[in-house]
Amino acid sequence: MTATEGLDIAYTSSKTGLDPAYAHPSSDPTTGNNVLYDADTLAEVLTNGTNETVFEQIRARVSKLKNLEVGLGTVGYPEVSAAVVADMTTVSQITSNHHGLKNEEELDNVDYGIYGRVKAIRFDGMFMVIQDASGDEIQVMFRRQMAIEVAGRPYDGKHIDQLVDIGDIILVRGHVKRTATGELTLVVRAMSVLAKCLLPMPDGFHGLRDIDTRQRLRHLDIMTNKDSRILLLQRSRIVWELRKLLHNKGFVEVETPTLQHVYSGANATPFKTRSEALDEQLYLRIAPEFYLKRLIAGGFSEKVFEIGKCFRNEGTSTKHSPEFTMIEIYQQLADAGDMIALLEEIVAALAKDLGTEVPKFKTRTMASLIEERTGIKVESCDVDKLLEILHQRGVDPKSLESTTWGNLVAALFKCAVEDHIDEPTHVTDLPADISPLAASEGKRGKVFESYIQGLEIAHGCTEECNPLELLRKLDSCGLQGLGHTRDNEFLNAVAYGMPPTAGLGIGIDRLVMALTGAKTIKSTQTFPLLKNAD
Repeated sequence: MTATEGLDIAYTSSKTGLDPAYAHPSSDPTTGNNVLYDADTLAEVLTNGTNETVFEQIRARVSKLKNLEVGLGTVGYPEVSAAVVADMTTVSQITSNHHGLKNEEELDNVDYGIYGRVKAIRFDGMFMVIQDASGDEIQVMFRRQMAIEVAGRPYDGKHIDQLVDIGDIILVRGHVKRTATGELTLVVRAMSVLAKCLLPMPDGFHGLRDIDTRQRLRHLDIMTNKDSRILLLQRSRIVWELRKLLHNKGFVEVETPTLQHVYSGANATPFKTRSEALDEQLYLRIAPEFYLKRLIAGGFSEKVFEIGKCFRNEGTSTKHSPEFTMIEIYQQLADAGDMIALLEEIVAALAKDLGTEVPKFKTRTMASLIEERTGIKVESCDVDKLLEILHQRGVDPKSLESTTWGNLVAALFKCAVEDHIDEPTHVTDLPADISPLAASEGKRGKVFESYIQGLEIAHGCTEECNPLELLRKLDSCGLQGLGHTRDNEFLNAVAYGMPPTAGLGIGIDRLVMALTGAKTIKSTQTFPLLKNAD
């Protein structure tokens, strides 16, 4: 199939099966004003009737769409079969193939086809810059004295700007040359418009600056900010590599319910909803922990993990989001030390894949870090003394979820130590009474938290497998207001006998922050939760 044939198939309505009334709006007297009506409606909807400049730009762009549809008898949004564009190449391939091309040298015997978004138009359309799907850019040239094939018919090259706007997605075919200034350029002989952009791109098409707009109009942020796109691709890579590593180690991936009758697994406020079918109140999960442990107790597999969304109806910050992605991992015949080793293996592998390196982790107890930072030996302090210390540091006891000894120690750690953990660190021996699902010894739980660049990225423990102890701890937490609710079906599973087990939970969003240097959790999420703009 020739390049010309490919363009014809992509554009001629009779070959795509498109509605001729759409391809030729003026052919139907009942829809003769369809294009201009749509322009007014679209502009009104997208500008709320308040931005006359944008309104006029939308009308101008729709006018060019009409030039395509009515003037050339084609469509502005064609159907394109993958077979038609099977010979497409990329900017990087063209660049690699012709890095040795000399200035003003032209190869008219080598034909390429590429598609991408128009990022710039220069000299009344004589030159354009196209950004392909990989984010790479190349200059394309429309010779004024040459007829350009558009929709299977010749079109005057000097009027190409009457069809194309910045932001349009176009497909071009042609040969390469290097200009006198050294710019590798594709000299276009045929062009197709794959999608008209009806809204003006941000000024200069050099990226959005306003953070709220970038997060709210994420699609536009990705179009215009290369760093945003790269970060989200890195996130995808991290999740893919994490899955691969665990699969290779024999872990089985599972899915557990997001809607739950009982919320637990972390100390947090849940989102509530209601099932009309069941006529019951349900909760969006704050963690998948209980279901995964039930699989472990049931003998489903020695090693399981789940990657999924979790929800906590609490505040937002650069480190916190009500909706986030988490991986929880459980392994039989393992302890907290094994989970620390697994986490270090995961972090090292992911950092290597990204071409970075994370320094070696230190391991310190929570009590030792508090003493090092404040001089306070918390294990010698009772509740009243800890309350006094926190009051001196500006912490209102009423702001705490509970005033148990362990909760007060954790509050002191948070206000005095957490922001000063610069090196990768495992903080071990957390207070037992804030970790009721973990095994414990006296006041110390067999629990750890792991930090990179001051971010808590993971939490793990040796699991409490004694159903009598679990019942006592969960009931105690309920009485003390720590948020854990008793799940009798989980206790039923453990009462049948759960092998010695260890667990590890990693916040994917924070892990991405730590490995990429991203400054906010929202920047790592494809579509972060924001307050409604309306």
